[in-house]
Amino acid sequence: MAEHKHWKAEFPSDYFGSQHMPPDGSDMVVQIKDVRPESIQGARGKEEKLVVYFDGNVKPDKWILNKTNGSMVEQVLGSAYMDEWIGKRIQLYVAVVSTPQGMKPAVRVREYAPATKEA
Repeated sequence: MAEHKHWKAEFPSDYFGSQHMPPDGSDMVVQIKDVRPESIQGARGKEEKLVVYFDGNVKPDKWILNKTNGSMVEQVLGSAYMDEWIGKRIQLYVAVVSTPQGMKPAVRVREYAPATKEA
């Protein structure tokens, strides 16, 4: 059987996106390792963006945080302060959103904290 591979995998990125989510459409729980601004090369040249780093085996391990997802992380974690997000877990999913280029899949943050693991 052929490998189940997203077409965007042929265009490698250093940043986490919808193509890195589980192919079965399930959610992904990630732990925040760090949050910091970085200079990112985009279509309009270099821009300062907020980047979230993930702990664990998530590859790529960094995700560009937009205002929509930042607001949801704040709501879920109960703090607007990025240093208080470190070590906390959030649950990601893929939603189809309207963009200037049409409807596109995007990573979004669930409006609730992920269930804790039983020891």
